[in-house]
Amino acid sequence: MKNILLQSSALGIVSCGMTAILIGGGNHVLKGGIDLSLANNLALNVAITAVLINNGFSFVTAFSVAFLCSLIIGIINAVSIIKLKIIPLLSTLAMMYLLQGIVLLITNNTVVNVTDPIMITLATTELLGLPIQIWIFAIIGAVLYILFHKSIFGNWVHAVGGNSQAAINAGINVTLIVGMTYVIASITAALAGLLVTARLSGSVPGIGDLMLLDVLLAGYMSAVFSRLSIPNMTGAIFSAIFVGMLSNGFTLINVPTYWVYAIKGALILMAVSITTIQQRRVTVHG
Repeated sequence: MKNILLQSSALGIVSCGMTAILIGGGNHVLKGGIDLSLANNLALNVAITAVLINNGFSFVTAFSVAFLCSLIIGIINAVSIIKLKIIPLLSTLAMMYLLQGIVLLITNNTVVNVTDPIMITLATTELLGLPIQIWIFAIIGAVLYILFHKSIFGNWVHAVGGNSQAAINAGINVTLIVGMTYVIASITAALAGLLVTARLSGSVPGIGDLMLLDVLLAGYMSAVFSRLSIPNMTGAIFSAIFVGMLSNGFTLINVPTYWVYAIKGALILMAVSITTIQQRRVTVHG
């Protein structure tokens, strides 16, 4: 269980970011909130941190540059969706491929190994019997839960995602709220990227591609854990742990990779179908 929680930590953090976007963007198939670039945002953060440390820069400098890049990506996504009115699916798809190319350019599509005392500490330190990465996951998850479910800002995000026109009529700055969800998601990608860099001791090609399906699965499955069938942070945390258990279990019993992808794809379809049907029932009864 400790190993599963450790493997799920980075996924759980970035899945909470995806869930924030799903909450604020609504559930419309085409116009609803989504960020396909989030996993590659994480991969870029890992690549920048590893390459800079490998070239003699300090951990603080390397992570600060990587964090700033992740933040800029979130702002660009927000501007393209809010100001340029590009559909989130298409806008973030374009960003996904752009980031994929940049990561390959930075790393030359090779493994970049990193030996840094802070990274080693982050990867090996335990607190009260649990790896520190699990505690970081728990703290970030708790902060995001409070932010999105126990604060005025969270009420605004849910209002915007539920009915943007009603939110506008209520005086909520919809563009700012939606933009903030993309920025917050980028911050989670940067923080999760730090954990991935520490766990892998550097950067490995294809991280973004490997994590994209898991991030989408955990984000969409979070709605299953809600009575109203809407994405939520508690559900995102449990979904990320479930995906971690799934991946770990498949590895232990030597399930072929193509079956793993097929099962995860089927689970995404199931989660979306269940929540869509439940939301229709709520609307009809309402």
